[in-house]
Amino acid sequence: MENVLLVGFPNSGKSTIFNMLTGQLRKVSNYSGVTVDSANAELISNSINDKKISVVDLPGVYNLVPTSLDEGVTTTSLIKDMSKYKAIAMILDLDRFEASLSLLLAVKEILPKKNIIVIVNKNDHLLFTAEHAKKLEIKIGYPVLSISAINDDEKELDNFIRKFVTDKKEADAAFEKIKVYPESTQYIPELKSQEHFVEVAVDDVVKTIKSHQAEAREIINGIYSHSSSKTKFTEKLDAIMLHKFWGSLIFIAIFYIIFHAIYSWAGPIMDLTESGVGALGDLVGPHLPEGLIRSVVIDGVFAGVGGVIVFLPQIMILFFLLSLLEQSGYISRAAVLTDKVMGTFGLNGKAFLPYMSGFACAIPAIMAARSIPDHKERACTIMTIPMITCSARLPVYVLLIGTFIPSVTYLGFLNSQALAFFFLYFLGSFMALIIAKIFRLTIYKGETSNFIIDLPHYEKPSYKFAARQALRKGKVFLKKAGTIILGLSILIWILSTFPGLSEEQMANKTPEEVSALTLENSYLGKAGKFMEPALKPMGMNWKMGVGVLVAFGARELFVSTLGTVYALGDVDEESSSLRDRLKSEVDPATGKPVFNTAVAWSLLIFFVFALQCISTLAILRREMGSWKYPAFMFTYMGLLGYAGATIAYQLLK
Repeated sequence: MENVLLVGFPNSGKSTIFNMLTGQLRKVSNYSGVTVDSANAELISNSINDKKISVVDLPGVYNLVPTSLDEGVTTTSLIKDMSKYKAIAMILDLDRFEASLSLLLAVKEILPKKNIIVIVNKNDHLLFTAEHAKKLEIKIGYPVLSISAINDDEKELDNFIRKFVTDKKEADAAFEKIKVYPESTQYIPELKSQEHFVEVAVDDVVKTIKSHQAEAREIINGIYSHSSSKTKFTEKLDAIMLHKFWGSLIFIAIFYIIFHAIYSWAGPIMDLTESGVGALGDLVGPHLPEGLIRSVVIDGVFAGVGGVIVFLPQIMILFFLLSLLEQSGYISRAAVLTDKVMGTFGLNGKAFLPYMSGFACAIPAIMAARSIPDHKERACTIMTIPMITCSARLPVYVLLIGTFIPSVTYLGFLNSQALAFFFLYFLGSFMALIIAKIFRLTIYKGETSNFIIDLPHYEKPSYKFAARQALRKGKVFLKKAGTIILGLSILIWILSTFPGLSEEQMANKTPEEVSALTLENSYLGKAGKFMEPALKPMGMNWKMGVGVLVAFGARELFVSTLGTVYALGDVDEESSSLRDRLKSEVDPATGKPVFNTAVAWSLLIFFVFALQCISTLAILRREMGSWKYPAFMFTYMGLLGYAGATIAYQLLK
């Protein structure tokens, strides 16, 4: 199989081109630092001359001297591992044509015999014709194709790559011309004592870069001139979006609208889904034999898995809106707006990008922190990312807010439930910054580094791509519901049903009493009762405690666990809504509702702060290189969650 590297600037369209060629759905956003690791896949059409071609998408780089871990992935591939690859596909960004061409010239210098093809991207708003491409071919000596990765058909690009990858003979690359490896950064402390040699090396690098820039400028002036109306539009819009007051107001408004949309748009769909799950249970139930089989299907599968599936609309709407925001180019502006705030807490605007990714999932967010050059800032960012509210918390938030916080409108447009949702997101983000500041003053001491970022042009987002991203996330969510959550729901049902009651224990008991007693005497009930003393300060009973305990595997399991436990404790088969069951449960000792606003806020605060995701711990171990970091994170976030929940309950009860 022939391997082709995609190389170019950050945010030059590499991942979009990769998706076009391979049919993959690698994350694409209109800001730099999204791709932090390599990915490879085969071209959609199979082969030419019985040879298959694999395309490798690399993180973007500005030059061949890595300043962060993600850039190190690319320089290692280009310099150390180039023998594995047949050709390089250089992506030139018309928005930054001169700088992109400088990078091509640098690659050409260190790999003079390597097969290189050139793809000029973004001709949808900057005219770069086939005639321009021919002139550039003559100047640089490589085949050139001009495209718009957003609008063009992938067939032309596919044929272009196949033609020039399979037709040319590959010669040995001249690796001796450069000896810069990502691993060499470990020798920097030793070199600091040899300032003269360092200065000479830096001077050489600067001279080389300047010579490439001059050559690139000369080439461009000979073939091409342009002015972009999009540049003028971007500058005018940035005067508002980056304004200290108006920009901040727009920032808050955008995120409030997202949270409000999750309720206003998804509410009717969620109610319909919930009714559908309940109706399906009512339809299936009568056809099953009474006893354990009916119980495991209705109380285990439908109550557990169905209780989670109803939140699918919120999940998909969240990812749809985040995708639109990322494609638009606004995220880079948000990073600039937050840079001063982040600096107060010992970070800079670069940390905003992984924090923003954390709204979707902590795992890619932790990996996105590779783009932060300073290792102390990177470690500090990673150790606080799980505090950012991720999509896995969404079912818990929606369940508790929708059930126990009344929907009230203030000032004609502010909804109480959307405000509660906004507050939880804000609280998690704010506490992440507070803890980051503590870390920067203690275990990760150091000066805050400077923040430099490319501000891309504003782009019209693709609703089609956003919908595909939302569907993809929805499929992942459903797959999880159909595997992990299904299996654990059945396990929870088993632990909540057995060992069962004897004939003597059931004698003279009403059906309601038998159901409640069976649950209390089950394996799960006994475990929950054992935990109950520790839960009382937070206002939780043993059923909630079991849900919290199971949720340490994955937060969504809290909802499915409550769905199963409360279904088993309820003899009314018509009451299919988990929200109805939570509202109706009464403490037999006091005669008062078990769930109330104070308990709901206690649970919400706990889920904001506590780390409940095994996958996050695993990726943290991989990124930080030791289990002591996951252990420390799990401990400090767990204690913070317990303390926060206790305070919330004691203040509100």
